[in-house]
Amino acid sequence: MAKYKGIKVERYELISKTFSFIFKTRFLGIICLFGLVVFLGSMWNRYIYIDDAFFGEQAYYLAKEGVVKIPCLINFLGCDIQLFSYHKLNIFVGAGLIKLFGWSIIPLRSVTVLFMGALFYVTWLYFKNIKPDSSNKHFVIAAFVLFVNPLILLYGYTFRPEIWVTFFGFSSFLLIDNCIRTKSHIAMVALSGVCAGFAFLTHLNGLIFPVAGFILLIVYRKYREVLLFSVVTVIVSAFYFWDLWQPGHFQAWMYQLTNWPDNNTTNYTSIGIVGLLKNVVLKLLSEHQRFFWSYKVWSVSLLFFTALIFNFQFFLKEYRSLLIYTITLIIVLNVAGSQIAERYLIYLLPFMAIIISIGIHRLFEKWRSGLGVIYLLLVIAHISFFAVMAIDIFKRNDNYQLKHEAVFSRIPDRTQKILVPYQFVFDGLDNYNLAVYKGFEYHESAIGRKLTQQEFFSRADSLGIRYIVFPKDDLNNEKTSLSCIDGKEIEPSLFYTFFYQDSNALILEHTLYPQHKSIK
Repeated sequence: MAKYKGIKVERYELISKTFSFIFKTRFLGIICLFGLVVFLGSMWNRYIYIDDAFFGEQAYYLAKEGVVKIPCLINFLGCDIQLFSYHKLNIFVGAGLIKLFGWSIIPLRSVTVLFMGALFYVTWLYFKNIKPDSSNKHFVIAAFVLFVNPLILLYGYTFRPEIWVTFFGFSSFLLIDNCIRTKSHIAMVALSGVCAGFAFLTHLNGLIFPVAGFILLIVYRKYREVLLFSVVTVIVSAFYFWDLWQPGHFQAWMYQLTNWPDNNTTNYTSIGIVGLLKNVVLKLLSEHQRFFWSYKVWSVSLLFFTALIFNFQFFLKEYRSLLIYTITLIIVLNVAGSQIAERYLIYLLPFMAIIISIGIHRLFEKWRSGLGVIYLLLVIAHISFFAVMAIDIFKRNDNYQLKHEAVFSRIPDRTQKILVPYQFVFDGLDNYNLAVYKGFEYHESAIGRKLTQQEFFSRADSLGIRYIVFPKDDLNNEKTSLSCIDGKEIEPSLFYTFFYQDSNALILEHTLYPQHKSIK
């Protein structure tokens, strides 16, 4: 019995020592530094994420022609003429960068990196305000959760609005929380409203932050502050509608918003109040999918729920504003958000990281070996999933500009419409007449089924497409996302014939244009 107790004590001490070592500020600081090196390395020849191209094209036409549109999506909801449903601040900043630096993906992505740096700074400010004596210790754990994170590694260098929204939203919370903890300052409340409004301007999902701020102030009976916060937020948010007041524009915006292939409006297109409530409940019951969508979010979600469940009463007593705000964000994002997708978990990451950091630090005060083991295993998983994401990115990275230019060099008539993967736009939009496979993917969503190859060729013909570029082995990352094409042999067609092939691409030419000889 004594021997058994001795082994148990040794195991207990081993777990305690391992926990203390792993969560030392110095050790986690080294891991964060390693994560920074990996992130910076992954930026070199970073493969083009399809959303880089999608939002980039919108910013391009705003910069060049003064109107947001997506001509590469031919005959789709009128978006090739004018797009009304777009992320206002995101696209306007992108257009400004294009005017300053030209048509390039690097400036567009770099502004996301700046917002990410600003997000880390305001996260540090939060701990500085609530834990002035141990802010660095708490911040390092939060920084580890945030930065050594598959989602941040992927989207931290992508021209998407999520990290921008998160910065504005968390800044709004930080200011409101300061008002609650200290004597209210009118300027602080007003600035919080500005930040919440900017979150909405950047992405409609940013609505979650004005709602959460409003509810938090109501809970704390800050009625004067509620009024000021609401007025400022509404004024800033109103700029979203600056181009919708002209006749027909608001109707066009609603048409594009409600008919977009992504299921953005499930909760609002129901017939009657019963259908509406049913859809809301069903969507709420599906919220767990966001937290466990893929390996990118498994570990951070489990760390969050572990810290929250085992410390719920503590958070309710000591960090009530943080708890109320976070839970409100989760509920409102589900009910009012566009869709359940793991990328939108980024909005919650700083709040989750803070809760995780506080939960882990509580173990130093009141040790529980079983909980310590859970945290250790989840941290190992967190680092492992980051490594998996890093390996995937490095495998995909390549000098795609050279490959795209090599493909374009084979096209004899650049005025004719060329069907390409969306990633080609950064190297061809200036000089070629492009259409993209994404339009066909959206068409499949609209008709509710997949196209056959012959239907694909028939639609390409009806859209006036002269050349079709099928990506091959050296462009394997840039798939068409069409099940009738990817991984399939190309069937003979009445509309298109062989023109050129190499390791980058197979090019077909329309049969009505025989003047160019095929290149073997």
